[in-house]
Amino acid sequence: MKVIDLSAPRRELRVRIDPSPAYDFLACLFLLTRVTRDEASLEFDISARWSAQARAALGAELRADLMLLFPPRSRTAGLVGVMEHASGLSVRGFIKRVAATPAEDLLELMLAESLADREALPKLRGAIGGSGHAIEEFVAATDPELDRRGLRRLVSLPPAETKARLVRLLREGYTRVYAPREDEVVPLLARDAAVLERRAATATGSELVEHATGGFVIGPEAGVAGVVLSPTYFFRPYNLITAYHGVRVYIYPIQTTHGEHAPPPDLIRLYKALGDETRLKILRLIAGREMYLQELAKALGVSHVTALHHTAVLRAARLVQVVERGNLKYYRLRAARAQEAAAEWLEFTHT
Repeated sequence: MKVIDLSAPRRELRVRIDPSPAYDFLACLFLLTRVTRDEASLEFDISARWSAQARAALGAELRADLMLLFPPRSRTAGLVGVMEHASGLSVRGFIKRVAATPAEDLLELMLAESLADREALPKLRGAIGGSGHAIEEFVAATDPELDRRGLRRLVSLPPAETKARLVRLLREGYTRVYAPREDEVVPLLARDAAVLERRAATATGSELVEHATGGFVIGPEAGVAGVVLSPTYFFRPYNLITAYHGVRVYIYPIQTTHGEHAPPPDLIRLYKALGDETRLKILRLIAGREMYLQELAKALGVSHVTALHHTAVLRAARLVQVVERGNLKYYRLRAARAQEAAAEWLEFTHT
């Protein structure tokens, strides 16, 4: 474990690198919820065939629990907060921690990031195991861009039942889906985390976050108490982002190798990202100034979800930076990517 202190006026940002495969396991489960049209159109490095086989391996009952506990457009990955004081846990160790945590605490970890304002946390606590009125107060306090129907279903269940279904899903999901690939994947995660540890010796905390995530920049006024960086194999080339107790968690995509004569994956992602009219318009808009997501959606005449999809593809291609200031995330052009791509292209075509 390595802790990096990034000094800022009146604030210290702590960055912890955690090689635990439990984060990747959770990202793997989130990958399997990507079944809607917009979500399925995101191209993951893991093949669609493997994802379909993994969903089939879960069976209908566990798939239903998967969608209940990790609904699309939700932020329930805050469950990783059970690992707050334990670095490098195995997946089995993570599941044991979940099983040992009180049901109400698990639900708070899973649902707190759904709130539009952290000051509304008492409403969440009142809703857990509470009355219909308390539940509706909580739902009304959540971010309107989230799946409120899914959140309502989740918080309406008795906490003990929710925990039992969660633990069963984690145990069976590990056995049926993750464990068969574990011996292959875990060394890749450990290797990537070790490379990031070495970079940490000479990089600031903010530089480390930006490098690992491919473009996320945390401003000093973002109100983040600390950061956890953990690698993922299954969610590549995207980041799965969550938080707990003011700590931001980036489950970031590992860098994989390619064959001697195969084109670099980053180069492929770049040209695919550029092969879309809407994404080219986004790049032109942010070339002039930084813009936040709702501004982009309005300028393009598209929905918030569609704009989010396109910016995710551009971020995965390392064409944009996402700068967090206060409660807003601003997108800005990463102009250096064009020069990097030119060098990658020349190296590929001349070797």
